[in-house]
Formats: sequence, C-alpha cells, structure tokens
Amino acid sequence: MINMPACLAAKIDSIKKQPNVNQPQSVIQYSYKGSPVYYVTAGCCDQFNEVYDTNCKNLGAPEGGITGKGDGKLPDFYAMATNKKVIWENK
Repeated sequence: MINMPACLAAKIDSIKKQPNVNQPQSVIQYSYKGSPVYYVTAGCCDQFNEVYDTNCKNLGAPEGGITGKGDGKLPDFYAMATNKKVIWENK
C-alpha cells in the first residue's frame, strides 16, 4: 500500500473487518485542484462516497446518498479530479 494518511489506513482496516457488503469498496487517490485527495466508496446503498484531503478532513461527497448526487459540496469533482490511482479495493 502506498503512503496515505493514517485515518485512511485505519478506515481500510475497519472495512476489512466488516462482514461482506453488497458492493466492492475502494480507496482511490486523485489530484484535485492541485492537491492529493482520497475518494472512499461506500459499501452499500444510499451512503455517500466521500473525499478526504491529506489531513483526513472530509471535503464532501461527489456522489451517493438517497438522490445519488452526493452532498453538493464538490460539484466540480469529476471535472477537476485527475491522476486516478486505486490505492485499495475489496473485490
């Protein structure tokens, strides 16, 4: 695993301990507005897929939730996020 914020490593450890979920989960690193960020997918239905910065601050959810459209805090995420790199996934 590459170098990442400790909170994300802990989140991955927590996910690994959960019983099987309906969807694969993953942590994906992107460059967003010139900084590395980490996109964490939810394990199931109607949950937000959240983005964290390198200080483990939750920046928002570009998708997910009941509407599937996220929380509205990162409306430009998919237009601005580049350099996608899968850090971890449970298939």
